[in-house]
Amino acid sequence: MSENKILDIAHISFLDIIRASIVQLGAAATKGMLIRNAMGAAENIPKVSFDTLDDFVASIESAENPITRIEGKAVHYGKGLFGLPKCPFAGSIGDYKEVYGGLPEDYHKITDDYNKEGKVTEQLRVGHGAGVSPFCAVHQPLRAALKDRISIGGKPITILQLGCKSGGGEKGLAEQWIKETEFSADDVRKVLDDNMCCYAIKVDA
Repeated sequence: MSENKILDIAHISFLDIIRASIVQLGAAATKGMLIRNAMGAAENIPKVSFDTLDDFVASIESAENPITRIEGKAVHYGKGLFGLPKCPFAGSIGDYKEVYGGLPEDYHKITDDYNKEGKVTEQLRVGHGAGVSPFCAVHQPLRAALKDRISIGGKPITILQLGCKSGGGEKGLAEQWIKETEFSADDVRKVLDDNMCCYAIKVDA
């Protein structure tokens, strides 16, 4: 353990609760719990309206953007394509590894189940190959559910999770959601070269 590192016990406890839940309830039930909790949190974020996509992007820098508040500052690559440089769970993972030496072996079971086709993940446009860790089952649904809290030009939006990159550099792509955008799989891979997460925002007609 690093001699001078101050650990966040909340991080460690949360990750260990996930481990215990997998053992007691199973991966599918744990995944469902994580998604429901994320969606519940999104419902409590105040609604906000932006006149244009440019205004939405500008609000990232000041952290007035609801998505920025829950995940940090994303980079806009144009036409509604975004990359997130740092995973919001990086600190939690680091703290857990400091204590236990690594992540629980059963964690992959949540990731595998999260990437399966499912009604909720389809509605939210998440998973389906874009999950690379169990924390994607929290982060991606939370961001996606914010679509109901944000409007641009008076119109609703859709947030699509296009891809994600693990701490080890493995890239997971959601081909199904990529096809719903004007971007290609190569576009997503390029974004993931410099980011941990890639998503798109579409203004609904």
